[in-house]
Amino acid sequence: MTTDIDRTESITVIPKRACPVVLAGGQSSRMGRDKALLELSNGRNLLEQAKWLFEDLDVPTGLELMPTLVSGKRPGAIADRVPEAGPLGGLQAIAEHLQQWALPCDALIVVPVDMPLLSRSLIRQLCAAGQAVEQAVCFGDFYLPCWLPLNAHCRSYLDAAAAGHAIGSMRALFGFLGCLQLPVPDGDWHLNVNRPQDFQQLKL
Repeated sequence: MTTDIDRTESITVIPKRACPVVLAGGQSSRMGRDKALLELSNGRNLLEQAKWLFEDLDVPTGLELMPTLVSGKRPGAIADRVPEAGPLGGLQAIAEHLQQWALPCDALIVVPVDMPLLSRSLIRQLCAAGQAVEQAVCFGDFYLPCWLPLNAHCRSYLDAAAAGHAIGSMRALFGFLGCLQLPVPDGDWHLNVNRPQDFQQLKL
């Protein structure tokens, strides 16, 4: 994987359309209930918090944000085509949905529903770097959140993974596409709320 981000400074930025995606299709087995509906101290639940990241987001010039899509089997969301296919199954369903409705999209900006300490500034960093490269973009070895180019190579891998013909992990997908790994920001932004104790310890 590529870790050199300096080269992005000399690349011409081409206007792109990106679709924000909230991955919310997990079983929440460790939590014991639907974690997407857990309410935070700011009054939002985890799903609302993830969607809020993209509301009125100040994106770099030349980038158009599409309406946010949510993956998972819930009202208003895009259900996985292949059950229990993990995050790549959710992304594959989103990609098929966009294609089915003929919605042009150059990239997905993907956040997990269980990472409530993510900030808009981090999402903007992903967008700025993603505009300038034809690779996936993430922070260090944290594969979510990410910028994911929705090109033919990405679609083919997602289809293969959902069908069980390719490794169904974000790491494997990024290895296939190539990945620009940004420096890891300070702080607890990557905290996952997977278990009841994680939620009890969470402070916003």
